[in-house]
Amino acid sequence: MDKILELLEKYHCHLRRGTQSMADFLDSNFQDYINDVRQSIAVEDNPLVGNEMCKMIADCIDEISTNASSIVDVLRLYGNGKIVEASIKAFNVFDIMKPQLMQRYSGAYHIDVYYRIRGIGGTPFPLERKELFHIPYSKNYLIGTERYSMPGHPCLYLASQAELAWHECGKPETFAIAKFSIPQEEENCLKFIDFSEKLMPLKHSFFCWFHNENDKEAVRKYLLKYIYTYPLRAACSVVVQHHGARFIEEYIIPQLLLQWVRNDEDFDGIRYESCSESDEVKSYGGHNIVLMTKLFDADGYDVKLRECIKIGVPEKFDINDLKCDERLVDLLDGKELTSDPFLWGMESISDDYQPI
Repeated sequence: MDKILELLEKYHCHLRRGTQSMADFLDSNFQDYINDVRQSIAVEDNPLVGNEMCKMIADCIDEISTNASSIVDVLRLYGNGKIVEASIKAFNVFDIMKPQLMQRYSGAYHIDVYYRIRGIGGTPFPLERKELFHIPYSKNYLIGTERYSMPGHPCLYLASQAELAWHECGKPETFAIAKFSIPQEEENCLKFIDFSEKLMPLKHSFFCWFHNENDKEAVRKYLLKYIYTYPLRAACSVVVQHHGARFIEEYIIPQLLLQWVRNDEDFDGIRYESCSESDEVKSYGGHNIVLMTKLFDADGYDVKLRECIKIGVPEKFDINDLKCDERLVDLLDGKELTSDPFLWGMESISDDYQPI
């Protein structure tokens, strides 16, 4: 296979930094990446993608390298307590990269159903639609740090599968779950930065597209986006080393990117694959979206999200009280029902969609 396509498999995401700092780890990773890209663009090594693709990458490799170095500089500035300088530099590099960022509209794949789960702990809450929406700004003291959200600022996290939502929520035993309908119509679509496609199988997709698509130029531009934006995607996808820590170094770049999204007029959020290393999650093939809040109404909810997103009636699940349908017993193969969320019937919850 062409060397350029092999890059997609070698430089997949969900990286582990070990004992290195984020800056040192990514600096080394990016240097290897830039060197490999330079060595991969010989025309004789890419008979399928062709001379045009090699030239497109050669023309922007210096810019890719500069962007990668800037991301490392952001981490070093942040680590030295120069938060304002780090933010300015990050926003600058995001502005430069914007034309090459992979973009998706909410109607692109006709996936209009997403899920959100909220664990039911010590403080009960009514099973109302608004309780599964984002935390209102009036209660921003409840908002902690997440990969794509900053402490104190509400975001709406949704998953493409109920099972994925359960894993991302920490696999609670008792929880409320609701379906969400996001707009599909072109005039109301939401726009995402898309980090959700898995790069390893994507190389085979490109192999097929270069063979079968008539518009080779469009395929080349599409591939260039992945080559160009790898450093940013990688910086946003490093697996957390110290879960539960007060400061999580792996969240610096994705949180800065989300702040940039908040100030950008074109994007509404980020579509990304889970950073969980669970084999179960990897087998789902789903993705998450995080929607940024920008302008709040009197109730503390984002105006645009409240207008365009609808929610089904939340339902409560306690996995210890689930009853197994006799027709599903054989599927368990001797396992406990609580071990397989696909058998809980979460997808069958209410789709009586209404705005909050």
